[in-house]
Amino acid sequence: MATKYAVRNIRLCTKDCLCLYVCPTGATNTENSIIDVDTCIGCGDCADACPSGAISMVPFFYPEQQEVEDNVVIAMRKLLHSKSDQENIAAALPGKLAVAIEKSNHIMAEELLRESGYLLPQTENSKQFLLSLLEKDQPEGFPRKTVEMLLGKYEKYQEEKLMSEKTTTYDNLMTAFTGESEANRKYTAYAEKAEKDGYSNAAKLFRAAADAETIHAISHFKVAGNVRTTAENLKDGVEGETYEYTSMYPPFVELAEAEGNTQAVRSFTYAMKAEEVHAGLYREALDNLDAEAEEIFYYLCPVCGNIEKYVPDKCKICGVSGDKFIKY
Repeated sequence: MATKYAVRNIRLCTKDCLCLYVCPTGATNTENSIIDVDTCIGCGDCADACPSGAISMVPFFYPEQQEVEDNVVIAMRKLLHSKSDQENIAAALPGKLAVAIEKSNHIMAEELLRESGYLLPQTENSKQFLLSLLEKDQPEGFPRKTVEMLLGKYEKYQEEKLMSEKTTTYDNLMTAFTGESEANRKYTAYAEKAEKDGYSNAAKLFRAAADAETIHAISHFKVAGNVRTTAENLKDGVEGETYEYTSMYPPFVELAEAEGNTQAVRSFTYAMKAEEVHAGLYREALDNLDAEAEEIFYYLCPVCGNIEKYVPDKCKICGVSGDKFIKY
C-alpha cells in the first residue's frame, strides 16, 4: 500500500505535461488538474518528471510530534537571542538589504520559538487546551496568570480577525465608486454609438445616465475621504499615472502583440504614452503649485488622450492634426 500520494500546485504548473506521460495509472490526467488520489499509487514518477517542481509527494499520515529535549530547547534559546540581536541591529541600519536581513532574522526567530514550543497555533483547540489548564488542579508554581494572559490575547486575536474579515462601509463606498465610474464610461460609449446610428433619443438618455453615474461616483469618492488637499491629489495623480505607464500597460501591450490583436496594441500604446505625459504634467503642476504664474491652458487630443500646453501641428503620439485638440 502506498504511503504517499501526489499533489499538484496549480500556481507552479507550467503546463509542460510531462507528468501525463510518465504516470502509469493516469492519475495526473484529470479535467480539473487535481491529481486523482484514489488512482495514484504513490510512485513519484510525476514529481520527478515535473520541470517546474509543481508536484509534491505527500504522506497519507504524519508522525506524531516529538517532544523537544531540554538541551535542544537551550540551544534554540541561545540561537534565538542571536537572531533577535541581529534583527535589532539590522533595524537600525538604512537600505533595502538591511530591511531584508531584519525580516529574515525575524522569521528565523519566530521559527525557533515555534520549534521550542513557545508559539501556540491560533485555533479553537489551543483555546480549549488553555481553558482545561485553568479548570484542573495545578501544582504550586503553575503560571496561571500567563495562561490567562494567553487566553486574553487569543480572544483579542479572534476579535481582530473577525473585524478584518467584515466588509466595511469604506469598502462598499469604493466598490460603488468603481461600479459607477465604469457605468459612466460605458454609457458614454453607448451614447456615441447611438448618435452614430442615428438614435438621438437613446443617445441623450445614455448621456444623461452617464452624468448621473458621475454624480454618484464623485459623491461616493468624497464620502470615502479620498479627496484631500490639491497637493496630495496631484501626488496621487503622479503615482497613479506612473504605475499605469511603467507597470500596468507594458505587459498588456506585450500580450496583445503576442496574440496579434493590433487594435488592442494601439489602444494600450496610446494610453501608455499619454499616461506618461499626464504624470509629467501632474509633477510639474505640483512643483509650481505655490508659485505665482500666468494662466495655463491645456489642449487634449481627442484620439489618444495626449495633453499639451500648446496646440501642436500634430499629436506626437497618434499623429492627429493639432486643430482637433480640445482646449481646457
